[in-house]
Amino acid sequence: MLTPGRILEAFRRIPLPDAPLEIQPPGGETLVNFDTILHTQAEPFQETVQLLGRQITFDITPATFTWTLGNGETMTTTDPGQPWTPDTPTDAYVSHRYTQAGPVTLQLTTTWTARWRLGTGPWRDVNGTVTMTSPAHDLQVRTAQPQLVSYD
Repeated sequence: MLTPGRILEAFRRIPLPDAPLEIQPPGGETLVNFDTILHTQAEPFQETVQLLGRQITFDITPATFTWTLGNGETMTTTDPGQPWTPDTPTDAYVSHRYTQAGPVTLQLTTTWTARWRLGTGPWRDVNGTVTMTSPAHDLQVRTAQPQLVSYD
């Protein structure tokens, strides 16, 4: 019998695509009071499996992204973020401004939700989620001092 528990168990066995944490500026360094841009690649997809001799299709969606910022703060969004481009306004990014210098370790946890259907039947929500955590990224937050330079 297809119970909610068996459906959730089948959902949890589906291999999820990697959703790697990307950080800009690149190179493992950022500045205090500077927008550090965070983003990942996570797209909805469908997967069909056999469960108890029946064909079940899952419609799987990345629902939330929890950004662990390494300074005791976390931020949860429904937006996977995007890489920096010259003409994109600052408020369109998922970003964070560090207020203190020092090393931090960032991680991203993506929470996936799904709905399922038997054959071509109606879609039903899966009663539960699956989370996937990216590998940790070390980041050095530095301070900078402006310096006037003469070009005489």
